[in-house]
Amino acid sequence: MKTSSSSLCIVFIFIQTINGLYEDQIGKFDWRQQYIGKVKHAIFDSTGKKIVVGTEENTLALLHAGTGKIEWRHLLGSSAKSTITSLFLLSNGKVASVSNFPTIVRVFDVSSGILQWETAVAKDIQPVLCKWSVSKRDVISIEINPSRSGYDLRLTEYSATSGTENVSPATELPWFTPGTNCQLVFPHLVCLHPQDDAVNIVDVRNSDTHQRIELQYLGITVGAGQLVTLGVTKNFVSLRTTGTFSLYKVTDEGLQRTGAEWPSETVLVSVPTVKDTEARGQYMAALIKREKNYSVRIYDLETDQVLDDVSGDMKLPDQAGEPDLLSTFLMRKPNGELSYRYAISTTDDSFHYGSKKEVYWTREEALTSIVQVEMVDLPVSSIEASIEEEFGSDQPLSGILGHTIRRLSSQFRQLLIVAQQLVAGQISLVHRDAVGSNSKALERDRFGLHKLILILTRPGKLFAMDTLSGRIVWQRLLKNVNTDKVRLYVQRTSIHYPLEPQCTILAKSSTSNQAVLFIFHPITGEPAQFGSEGYVNLSYNVQQALLLPQNEETEYMKPLLLLDESAAPHVFPPTESAINHVVKMSNNLFMFVADTKSCVLRGYSLAKSRADQLSSAAVWQLQLCSSSDSVEEEIVSIVSRHPEEKVFSQGRVLADRSVLYKYLNPNMVVVATAGTNHPHHRGYLNLYLIDVVSGAVVFSTSHRRVQSPYHVVYAENWIVYSYYNEKYRRTELSSLELFEGQTQSNSTAFSSFSAPQPLVDRQAYIYPAHITAMKDTVSEQGMTAKHILLGLTNGWIQEMPRAFLDPRRPVVAAATPEMREEGIMPYLPELPIPAEAIINYNQTISNIKSIYVTPSSLESTALVFVCGLDIFFTHVTPSRTFDVLNDDFEYGFIALVLIGLTLASFITKRLAGKKSLRQAWK
Repeated sequence: MKTSSSSLCIVFIFIQTINGLYEDQIGKFDWRQQYIGKVKHAIFDSTGKKIVVGTEENTLALLHAGTGKIEWRHLLGSSAKSTITSLFLLSNGKVASVSNFPTIVRVFDVSSGILQWETAVAKDIQPVLCKWSVSKRDVISIEINPSRSGYDLRLTEYSATSGTENVSPATELPWFTPGTNCQLVFPHLVCLHPQDDAVNIVDVRNSDTHQRIELQYLGITVGAGQLVTLGVTKNFVSLRTTGTFSLYKVTDEGLQRTGAEWPSETVLVSVPTVKDTEARGQYMAALIKREKNYSVRIYDLETDQVLDDVSGDMKLPDQAGEPDLLSTFLMRKPNGELSYRYAISTTDDSFHYGSKKEVYWTREEALTSIVQVEMVDLPVSSIEASIEEEFGSDQPLSGILGHTIRRLSSQFRQLLIVAQQLVAGQISLVHRDAVGSNSKALERDRFGLHKLILILTRPGKLFAMDTLSGRIVWQRLLKNVNTDKVRLYVQRTSIHYPLEPQCTILAKSSTSNQAVLFIFHPITGEPAQFGSEGYVNLSYNVQQALLLPQNEETEYMKPLLLLDESAAPHVFPPTESAINHVVKMSNNLFMFVADTKSCVLRGYSLAKSRADQLSSAAVWQLQLCSSSDSVEEEIVSIVSRHPEEKVFSQGRVLADRSVLYKYLNPNMVVVATAGTNHPHHRGYLNLYLIDVVSGAVVFSTSHRRVQSPYHVVYAENWIVYSYYNEKYRRTELSSLELFEGQTQSNSTAFSSFSAPQPLVDRQAYIYPAHITAMKDTVSEQGMTAKHILLGLTNGWIQEMPRAFLDPRRPVVAAATPEMREEGIMPYLPELPIPAEAIINYNQTISNIKSIYVTPSSLESTALVFVCGLDIFFTHVTPSRTFDVLNDDFEYGFIALVLIGLTLASFITKRLAGKKSLRQAWK
C-alpha cells in the first residue's frame, strides 16, 4: 500500500499544466510557404528526378523534379555576405558545396541531405584568384597568391569521402597579371586577360606545362573574347565576342574547337546530365534567344550536328525575366527517342522546370527578398455593390417614383445574384473534389480578415497574395526599373465604391536615370490609364515622397507629394482637385530629408507661391554624426509611428485617480545612428527623438560597446529598441516612455513650436535570444492592448505584452501598493520566452527579416505577415477575441435553450391561467 501511495505522490509531483494547440486549429488562421532563394547553381541527379540547387541565400536544397517541392534544405550560414560559390555533384551519390565569408567546404548525401563532413579553409591572406572543381575522388581548390617574384599557384585536394586535406607545393606563374579571367577545367587552368591576345593554359599539377594560344589561331578577334566555363565537371570552355560564340574542348594538347555552328544569339550553354552513362559528355545544350521567345538546341558533339527532332522552342511565363542559368537533363523514351528537361533561373529570381512541350512548374523565389508589404481591402460582393448603387447620390432618378424604381430594380438584381450563387454553390457541392477549398472569391468579408497582400520584391517583381490561402492572385514584373530604392503607395482602396482603387510604385528608371511611377489596380494588377502601360516617366529625381490625407474633393485619392533634388514640390496625380487640396493645406505641410551616410537631416516647409503652385523653403538642418576622422558613424534607422495607428487613451490613470498625460507628438521620428570608434574599435548607438517640423531634438541617449542588429519600434508615446551588448555578450531591450505630466498643454491640437519638454521614463531588460525583427501590433481603434512581435534567429515569433517592457516597473523592494493597484509588475531584468507566446508554434521560419502588421475590421484582431527565407501569415489577438464569439461556441445548444425557455414560458402561462381560473371559481 505504501508503494502505491508513493507512486501516486511521484506522479502528482511531476504533473504540470501546459498550453497546447488543437490539431484542428493548425493552419486555420495561418499558413507558411517555404522557399530557397535566388538559384545560382542547379544540377540534375543521375535519374533526373531530383535537382540539387545552391542559392544566393547560402541555402543548399534538393527539389523534386516532378512537383518542385523541397525534399530537404540546409541554410549554410546566416551572414549577409555568405553565399554558395560552387556546387558539384560527386560520383558517389554526394554533393559538395563551397561557401565564402568564411570559406567552408561541405559534403552532403544527396538522398538524405545528411552532412558527411565539412572543413573551414584558413587563409592567411586573401588570394587574388580562387577556383574550385572536382575529380573522381577529390574536391579541388587552386589559389593564386602574390609572391616576391610575382604570383604563385597552390593546389589543394580534399578527399571526397573523409575531407582529408592534401596541399601541394606552390609553383610560380610568371605570365599571370591582375585582372586575368581564369576558369578551372581540372586539371587545366584556362586564363584570358581582357587586353591580351592569347589564351594561357596550364596544368595545375605541373605548372611547367604552360601553353600560350593566340586568339587569331582560334579564329577570334584579338582582345574581344570573354572566357566562360560550361560545366563544373566537363572539359569545355567558350569564347564569346560581339558577333560570335565558340565552344572548345580542353585537352592536354590545348583547345579543340567543336565543329558545330553556334549562333551568336546563344544566351546560355549547359552540359546535360545524361541518364545513359555511355553517352555522357556526348551532348551539349544551348539556349538561344529568338526575338521574344527562346529555343533549346541539343548538339551531338561526336557528329557536330544539331538534333532537330529533340530541340524545340521554349516559352517562359509572361512575367518572367531573362534567363541567367541553364541546367538540362537528357533521357531516352521507351521508343528510343531522346527527350530533355530543363531547369532555368531568371533575373526575376524565379526558377522554372519544363520540357519541349511546356513549363511544368515555377518557384517564385523573389519572395525571399521582399522590400515592402501592403495589405489592401478587397472589393464588396455583388449584392453589396447593388445596395451601394441603390443608395448612390449620383442617381439620375429622384423623388418617390425614382427611389421606388431603383429599389425594385436593385432587389431584382440581388435576387438574380443570389440565384446564381445558389446554382454555383450546388455545382461546387457536387464537384467538391474538383474545386479547391481555397478557391474563394476575392470579396470583402464581414470582419475585414480577407485582404490582398501586395508584395514588392528587390528584383522588381510585384505579387498579390490571398490572405486566406497564400495563393498568388497575380504577379507583374516591372520593366526598365532600378529597384535599389523603390516604394509602394496605396493611394485609394476599394472601400470607396464605385471609385476604382489605385496604387503607385515610385522607383528610378534604368534607362533615363530619372524617377518613374508605375500606377496599377491593386485587385487585378492591371496598369492604370496613365502614361505608357501605367508608367509615368518624370523629368527629375525624387529625394522624398509623402502620402497626404484624402477627402471628398480628391475623390478619396491620397495625393502623393514629391520633393525633387532641387527641393521643388510636385503633386501626383497632377489633377486640379489634388493640387487645390494640397495648396489649401500647404501652410501645415512639412517634409524632411535624411542623408544616411553624412547623418544630415534637413527640414522643409511648403507654401503657396501662386494660385496653383507650391514652393518649399529649408527651415532647419541637423548634423547628428561626429565630424572626426577617427569615427565612422551613419544613420541605421529612421522610424515614425504607424500611419493607421489610433490612440484610444490620452493618459494613464494613477492610483490616486490623477492622470499622467502622454506626450503624443505626431511630428516626432526616432533616428538611430551607429558607428565605431577607431582607436578602440568599439561600437556605439545614439538614439535621437526629433521633431521634424521644428527640427528640435526632444530627447537623446547613447549606448557604448554595442553592436548590430538594431531594431526600433515607435508607437503612441513609447519607444522600444534592441541592440547587442558587447561587454556582457547578450541582447538587451531598452524602453522609453514620454509624458507631459499631470497637466495637458493642449487637448485639442498639438503644436511643435509650443510643445512642452516631455518627462522621460526609461528602463533596460535582458533578452535571452537574438532578435532579427521587431514590430508592434496595431488595431482599428487603438483600444486593444499593445503587444510587440519579436522575430528570433531560431525561427520563432514571440508575442510579448508591452506591459513587460513598461519603464515604470519598480524593483521589488520599491514597489508600493499604489503601483500594484495600477497593475504595474515588479521589475525583473530578464524577460521570459514562454512557449505559449510563440505564435508560429512549430512552423519555424528561417532567416526572419521583417514583420508587417495591419489592423482588421475587428478591434481585437490584427493581421501579421512575416517574411524571410520563408513567409508566414497569421492573426493575433493581444486582448483575446472580446468582440467575436469563439469558433467552438455552441450555437445549437443555445438555440435549444432558447426554444426550451420559449416553450416553458407558454406552458407556464397556460398553467398559471388555469390556476387563476380555478381560484376565481372557489
